[in-house]
Amino acid sequence: MTALQQKIDRLGAELVACEDGCVGILQKQSDGILPRSLFLEGPRQTGRGCLAVGLNPGTSKPVERQFYLKNGITYDRIKDYRSRISEIPYFARTRIVIQELGLTGPILWSNLAKCENETDRDGLPPLQTLRHCTRRFLTRELHESPQDWIVLGIGWEAYRALAYLVPKRTVIGIPHPTGGYRDFRKMLNARSLRREIKGRALAALNSSEPSAVWLGAEKSAA
Repeated sequence: MTALQQKIDRLGAELVACEDGCVGILQKQSDGILPRSLFLEGPRQTGRGCLAVGLNPGTSKPVERQFYLKNGITYDRIKDYRSRISEIPYFARTRIVIQELGLTGPILWSNLAKCENETDRDGLPPLQTLRHCTRRFLTRELHESPQDWIVLGIGWEAYRALAYLVPKRTVIGIPHPTGGYRDFRKMLNARSLRREIKGRALAALNSSEPSAVWLGAEKSAA
C-alpha cells in the first residue's frame, strides 16, 4: 500500500463515520446512505496525477445501500463498491479527458460535499454545507496529495469553487460528463479532445503560473 493510499484510507474511515448532520443532505448509515465519493484510483501508477472533483454524489441506488448493509458500513466496502462501478459514464468520460491531458498518475476522485442531496432537493447543497464539508475533508485531501497534481473541476459550479479555493494549483474545468453531456460532447472529436481545447489545456498544464481554465464551449471564466 502506498503512503498516499494510507492517508486517503484514514480520511475515508473518518468520512464514513461522519455524523455532522449538515443541512440539505441525506445521511443515514443505518439505511446504507453514507458519506462517500472519495476514492484513489491507480495508487501505484506513475506520472503526474490529478484530483477529479465534482459537486456532490448523486442519489444512491437501492442496490448500493443494500451492499453496505449486507457487507459492512466501512470505508473498505465503499472502495469495493466504487471499483464495481468504475466504468459508469461519469467516471469513464472524465477519464477520457484525463488521459488526453497526459496525466498518467493516480486519480483521486472526490467532491466538494461528500453526501447526496436530501430527498426532493434539486440543485446544489446549501452553501454552508459545501463550505463545511470542503473545510473538513477536501482541503485535507489537497494537502495530502502531491503539489504538482492538477485539480479537475467537474461541472461549472465545482470548477468555479475550486478556482478560488486552490489558487496555487492549476485548475481545469470541464462540463459535467452526464448532467451536462451535450456541452461535454462538444469538447470531443470522437474520443479525443478537439485540437483548440486540448491546446488551451496543455498550455495551462505547462505554464509556470498556476491558472484556471474552463474547457466548456458555452461558458467563460473571464
